[in-house]
Amino acid sequence: MGEIFIRLAYGIMIVGAILCFAFSKNHQRDLRRAANEFALAFVKLSNFVCPKPPREGLRVRALPGGGVEALPLAEQPEGIRRLAERANAPEAVELFAQADAAAALVSRRSSFNRTQRAQFQEPVDRLLLLAQTFLRGCENLGTVNTEQRRADFDSFLFEQPQHRMVLIKRITGDLADEYRSLNKRYAAEMERIEAEEQEARRRRPGAAGAPKTGGGAGR
Repeated sequence: MGEIFIRLAYGIMIVGAILCFAFSKNHQRDLRRAANEFALAFVKLSNFVCPKPPREGLRVRALPGGGVEALPLAEQPEGIRRLAERANAPEAVELFAQADAAAALVSRRSSFNRTQRAQFQEPVDRLLLLAQTFLRGCENLGTVNTEQRRADFDSFLFEQPQHRMVLIKRITGDLADEYRSLNKRYAAEMERIEAEEQEARRRRPGAAGAPKTGGGAGR
C-alpha cells in the first residue's frame, strides 16, 4: 500500500511540473505579445513624428541651480519646429495612447515575477517615459526643465537604434518581418549594435570561444 502512495505522489508531482511548465510558457508568450503591441506603437510613433532625425537637438539655456530652460519654439532649429508640429497631430496622440495601453498590459502580465519585471516592464516603462517626455515637450517646451528631461527628449530623436534593439529582444519571432520593415532607416546601425553585443558576449570570461585570461602563451 505504501508503494502505491509513493507512486501516486510521484505522479502528482510530475503532472504538477508539466502544468507549471505549460502555464509558464503560455504566460511568457502572452507577455511577449503585449511587448509586440508596445514595440509596434513605439516605432510607428517615432517613424511618424521623426521619419529622419534632425541635424540638431533641442536648444536650451542653463539656469542657476543646475536646471535648464528650453528656448522658445521660434528660436529652435527648423528640424525641431517641424517635429513639434507632427508630434501634436492626432496620429501621434493615438499612437502614444496605444503604446501607453500596451505598456500597462506588459506591467500587469509581469507584475508577479521579479525577473519578468526586470526583463520586460522596466525597459518598456523607460521607453514610454522617453516618448512621453518628448511629446509633452513638443506640446509645451516649458516642461523640458531639467537636464534629464532634455536628455530624454533628445534620446527619443537620436537613439532610436538602441531603443529598437531593446524591443527586438522582447517581441515574438512571428513579428520579426513586420518589425524589420519598420526599422529600415536604422537597419545598418542596429546591425552594428548587434555585432558589438555578440563580440562582447564572445569575449566575456567563461563564454564559449572567449579568450582565456592569465597563463597565455609566452608568459
